[in-house]
Amino acid sequence: MSDIQNWAMIVGTFSLMLTFIGLILRIFGRNMDIRFDAVKDLMAAGFESVDRRFEQVDRRFEQVDKRFEQVDKRFEQVDKRFEHVEKRLDRIEVRVDGLDRDVTLLTRQLLGPDAP
Repeated sequence: MSDIQNWAMIVGTFSLMLTFIGLILRIFGRNMDIRFDAVKDLMAAGFESVDRRFEQVDRRFEQVDKRFEQVDKRFEQVDKRFEHVEKRLDRIEVRVDGLDRDVTLLTRQLLGPDAP
Protein backbone atom coordinates (compact mmCIF):
# COMPACT_ATOMS: atom_id res chain seq x y z
CA MET A 1 0.00 0.00 0.00
CA SER A 2 1.18 3.44 -0.79
CA ASP A 3 1.08 6.52 1.39
CA ILE A 4 -1.97 7.83 -0.41
CA GLN A 5 -3.84 4.58 0.16
CA ASN A 6 -2.84 4.58 3.84
CA TRP A 7 -4.12 8.13 4.24
CA ALA A 8 -7.27 7.25 2.37
CA MET A 9 -7.84 4.33 4.76
CA ILE A 10 -7.16 6.55 7.78
CA VAL A 11 -9.50 9.29 6.52
CA GLY A 12 -12.13 6.73 5.55
CA THR A 13 -11.93 5.03 8.95
CA PHE A 14 -11.99 8.40 10.70
CA SER A 15 -15.01 9.46 8.61
CA LEU A 16 -16.76 6.18 9.40
CA MET A 17 -16.07 6.66 13.12
CA LEU A 18 -17.36 10.26 13.03
CA THR A 19 -20.47 9.14 11.17
CA PHE A 20 -21.02 6.36 13.71
CA ILE A 21 -20.51 8.76 16.64
CA GLY A 22 -22.92 11.23 15.00
CA LEU A 23 -25.58 8.54 14.59
CA ILE A 24 -25.14 7.38 18.19
CA LEU A 25 -25.39 10.95 19.46
CA ARG A 26 -28.49 11.57 17.36
CA ILE A 27 -30.15 8.37 18.60
CA PHE A 28 -29.12 9.22 22.16
CA GLY A 29 -30.52 12.75 21.75
CA ARG A 30 -33.85 11.49 20.44
CA ASN A 31 -34.02 8.93 23.24
CA MET A 32 -33.33 11.66 25.81
CA ASP A 33 -35.96 13.91 24.22
CA ILE A 34 -38.52 11.12 24.44
CA ARG A 35 -37.61 10.44 28.06
CA PHE A 36 -37.68 14.14 28.97
CA ASP A 37 -41.09 14.45 27.31
CA ALA A 38 -42.31 11.49 29.36
CA VAL A 39 -40.98 13.11 32.54
CA LYS A 40 -42.64 16.40 31.57
CA ASP A 41 -45.94 14.57 31.03
CA LEU A 42 -45.62 12.85 34.40
CA MET A 43 -44.81 16.14 36.10
CA ALA A 44 -47.71 17.86 34.36
CA ALA A 45 -50.06 15.10 35.52
CA GLY A 46 -48.67 15.43 39.04
CA PHE A 47 -49.11 19.20 38.99
CA GLU A 48 -52.67 18.81 37.73
CA SER A 49 -53.35 16.45 40.62
CA VAL A 50 -51.86 18.95 43.06
CA ASP A 51 -53.90 21.75 41.47
CA ARG A 52 -57.10 19.72 41.88
CA ARG A 53 -56.26 19.07 45.51
CA PHE A 54 -55.59 22.77 46.11
CA GLU A 55 -58.94 23.57 44.50
CA GLN A 56 -60.60 21.09 46.86
CA VAL A 57 -58.84 22.71 49.82
CA ASP A 58 -59.92 26.14 48.57
CA ARG A 59 -63.53 24.96 48.37
CA ARG A 60 -63.30 23.58 51.89
CA PHE A 61 -61.88 26.87 53.16
CA GLU A 62 -64.73 28.70 51.44
CA GLN A 63 -67.21 26.41 53.21
CA VAL A 64 -65.46 27.05 56.53
CA ASP A 65 -65.58 30.81 55.83
CA LYS A 66 -69.32 30.56 55.16
CA ARG A 67 -69.80 28.66 58.40
CA PHE A 68 -67.82 31.29 60.30
CA GLU A 69 -69.99 33.99 58.74
CA GLN A 70 -73.09 32.11 59.90
CA VAL A 71 -71.64 31.80 63.40
CA ASP A 72 -70.80 35.52 63.38
CA LYS A 73 -74.40 36.33 62.44
CA ARG A 74 -75.65 34.14 65.26
CA PHE A 75 -73.31 35.85 67.71
CA GLU A 76 -74.59 39.22 66.50
CA GLN A 77 -78.16 38.06 67.14
CA VAL A 78 -77.17 36.80 70.59
CA ASP A 79 -75.37 40.10 71.28
CA LYS A 80 -78.53 42.00 70.37
CA ARG A 81 -80.53 39.80 72.72
CA PHE A 82 -77.99 40.32 75.50
CA GLU A 83 -78.09 44.08 74.92
CA HIS A 84 -81.84 43.96 75.38
CA VAL A 85 -81.45 41.83 78.54
CA GLU A 86 -78.72 44.18 79.85
CA LYS A 87 -80.99 47.18 79.38
CA ARG A 88 -83.76 45.42 81.27
CA LEU A 89 -81.33 44.42 84.03
CA ASP A 90 -80.10 48.01 84.26
CA ARG A 91 -83.69 49.21 84.71
CA ILE A 92 -84.29 46.53 87.34
CA GLU A 93 -81.07 47.51 89.10
CA VAL A 94 -82.19 51.14 89.20
CA ARG A 95 -85.52 50.04 90.69
CA VAL A 96 -83.80 47.78 93.25
CA ASP A 97 -81.47 50.62 94.22
CA GLY A 98 -84.50 52.84 94.70
CA LEU A 99 -86.22 50.18 96.80
CA ASP A 100 -83.07 49.69 98.87
CA ARG A 101 -82.86 53.41 99.49
CA ASP A 102 -86.54 53.49 100.48
CA VAL A 103 -86.21 50.48 102.81
CA THR A 104 -83.12 52.03 104.44
CA LEU A 105 -84.98 55.30 104.93
CA LEU A 106 -88.02 53.54 106.41
CA THR A 107 -85.83 51.43 108.69
CA ARG A 108 -84.06 54.52 110.01
CA GLN A 109 -87.39 56.23 110.60
CA LEU A 110 -88.82 53.26 112.47
CA LEU A 111 -85.75 52.21 114.44
CA GLY A 112 -84.01 55.53 114.80
CA PRO A 113 -80.92 57.08 113.29
CA ASP A 114 -78.56 54.47 114.85
CA ALA A 115 -80.13 51.59 112.88
CA PRO A 116 -78.03 50.01 110.16
